[in-house]
Amino acid sequence: MPRTKEKVDKRTYAAGKPKQVVKQQNAKRTRCHRKRMKAEEDMKVAQRDLAKVEKELTLKEQFLEMMSSAPTPAQQRKALLALFAERGINPIEELMNFTSNDDVPLKERIAIWKELASYTQPKLKSIDVQQNISGEMKIMTVDYSKVSKDAIEKAEVIDIEEEYDEFVSDQDKHE
Repeated sequence: MPRTKEKVDKRTYAAGKPKQVVKQQNAKRTRCHRKRMKAEEDMKVAQRDLAKVEKELTLKEQFLEMMSSAPTPAQQRKALLALFAERGINPIEELMNFTSNDDVPLKERIAIWKELASYTQPKLKSIDVQQNISGEMKIMTVDYSKVSKDAIEKAEVIDIEEEYDEFVSDQDKHE
């Protein structure tokens, strides 16, 4: 029996595979290639971002290291005083010399005196006072349209304490 190619599924073949399968494989390769290219681009972007973050972190670490080794204000003050002593400068005397110089404008001399005064005179600060105050007050109202003058003069004021004598007339105070 001679061997003939029989097409069982009646599809055309290319290199031993049906053409439809070859097309699907090619399409899959193309999709995978695109995905790989996109993934590679994303990886490069992520590496750049990582490099930026590492650089910022390095800068922060350097800053923190510099801060920890920085001299304290007391150390800075001592170094400045040593520099003044080395050069024979007394800043207070120098400022006072400017205040006696007539060539220096009055505004600047006043500013110098204010600055010098801040080292010798305390600055006044406001004080917050908190206190609970309690008391009693009685208010009497009179409708003068209904009361005659005689009734007003005859009216008695009752329960007035000496603490609230500002509500009592001068005449009543002397009685």
